[in-house]
Amino acid sequence: MTSENLEALRREVRGWLRENLPKGWGTPEYVPPIRYSRESHELGREWTKKMYDVGYTGFNYPKEYGGIERPREEVAVIYEEMGRTGTPGGPLSLGLLVAAPAILVHGEEWQKKRFIPKILSGEESWCEGFSEPDAGSDLANVQTTAVRDGDEWVVNGQKVWTSMWEFADWGLLVAKTEPDAPRHRNLSYFLFDTSTPGFSRRPLVQMSGEAEFGEMFFDDMRVPHKNMMDEQGRGWYVAMTALMAERSFGGTGFSGGMAAMGGLGTSDLLGANALVELAKNTKRYGKSVWEESAFRQRIMQTAIELEAMRWSGTRMAAKMMKGTPIGNEASVLKNFQAEMRQRRGDLTCEILGAYSQMVRGSTRAVDEGDHVYNMLRARGATIEMGTSEINRNIIAERILGLPR
Repeated sequence: MTSENLEALRREVRGWLRENLPKGWGTPEYVPPIRYSRESHELGREWTKKMYDVGYTGFNYPKEYGGIERPREEVAVIYEEMGRTGTPGGPLSLGLLVAAPAILVHGEEWQKKRFIPKILSGEESWCEGFSEPDAGSDLANVQTTAVRDGDEWVVNGQKVWTSMWEFADWGLLVAKTEPDAPRHRNLSYFLFDTSTPGFSRRPLVQMSGEAEFGEMFFDDMRVPHKNMMDEQGRGWYVAMTALMAERSFGGTGFSGGMAAMGGLGTSDLLGANALVELAKNTKRYGKSVWEESAFRQRIMQTAIELEAMRWSGTRMAAKMMKGTPIGNEASVLKNFQAEMRQRRGDLTCEILGAYSQMVRGSTRAVDEGDHVYNMLRARGATIEMGTSEINRNIIAERILGLPR
């Protein structure tokens, strides 16, 4: 791949973005849709389909399953340009984060060909039914049951804290199918259509004011046996593949690693430069917060952590793009980014002072309340994708070799 070819591709992508980004994008006049709304979901779906059709997304999957094959150098150019202008997000879906990686590893051939292309193109959205009221960190304690009835399984139970629950067309489901089998061999893993009779869902409103998560109910819902992934009783291992993918992409995505190696970067509000500007523009007793050495030191520490996380994410993303499986190291990056986000959110609110009480919708909120929202949302980061305690156990036992 010559430098001339890459520059030609760069010009092509820039021109395409100018023609296809939403009208007014990047200007004060552009009003984005409300997060987690139907409008936001549909914009993400349409945008992903546009990118897929022109060959600007869908990388890292085999061509026979709908993957777009491009050299890594081209992928980097495409996402550098997208990171430069910013782009709409994808649909409200766990398809790329969890479903496609799990299906690629454990799915039957027909499942790969049926589902992965529509995940890559954004045409179908996904959620995952893992956590339950009494089975969060202890996933092996799942109580949702699936009972075989001919060529179908009858599912009963409840799932809770389900991400991207509202607009999902399909779901991943781990259920108990072997009540007398030992832990970790008593579960099976299914793909289910959310339009199936017996399935219902409702929102869970979190303290940030959004219903990013929901709960799902299964009342004699029937799933075809062919929709089981891997063998009966091996659902735990499929679930671990899904969780490993989630932790890997969750860490690299927030850290910006995917921006460098094939994904979208993070918001300016999450960067160290934004903290510097906020401190310079916030006055107390006639002088800016930036003039206080204690705050400057803490902002610099945050900048160091962000840079360390960015390069760690870049390294992990590069491994994923080469097809190298990501192991337990995903737990390291996941914990680092989750706890760093909380520290950064707390620092931001200390800089804001009394204005940290002004949330979205308040006329006096700084930056429309986005800083305060990020602080509130960060509280969930140490719970989702496995709690910090669970990930520390993984690091201790499986990386450091420490005894239980």
